[in-house]
Amino acid sequence: MTRFPGFDLPLGAPDEDESTASGPGGGVRVTAEGGVAVLSVWGCLDAEVGEAVRAAAGDAVRDRARRLDIDLREVVGFTGEGAVALRDCRVGGAELQEGLHYRTGRGPGRQALLAAYAPVLHWDSDVEAAQS
Repeated sequence: MTRFPGFDLPLGAPDEDESTASGPGGGVRVTAEGGVAVLSVWGCLDAEVGEAVRAAAGDAVRDRARRLDIDLREVVGFTGEGAVALRDCRVGGAELQEGLHYRTGRGPGRQALLAAYAPVLHWDSDVEAAQS
């Protein structure tokens, strides 16, 4: 896994309870606020944490939550695999009455979300087109 430069900061686990799925450098706390399922991601959003986000989002859809919020304000780093997990939640979240929402501030959480929805470049064809 390649970590994005500048986003490899350690973060200890917040107060853990039974609703927390965690990996070595981050995790996901799952709570319900009314009919809203809230996935609070903390630490490094890597492949393992991303998989926990996908699973928790799937559970929220199966449990018929009214809305799904993915809170990225405690994210201190991310990998490409973690960012892709955010995008993967979009399809299931669209099935919910009030949809999928992301909570971000400034920093790595917002940057992970932007990376998740960045256009994919096809380097070989782009380079060839530029040289023609």
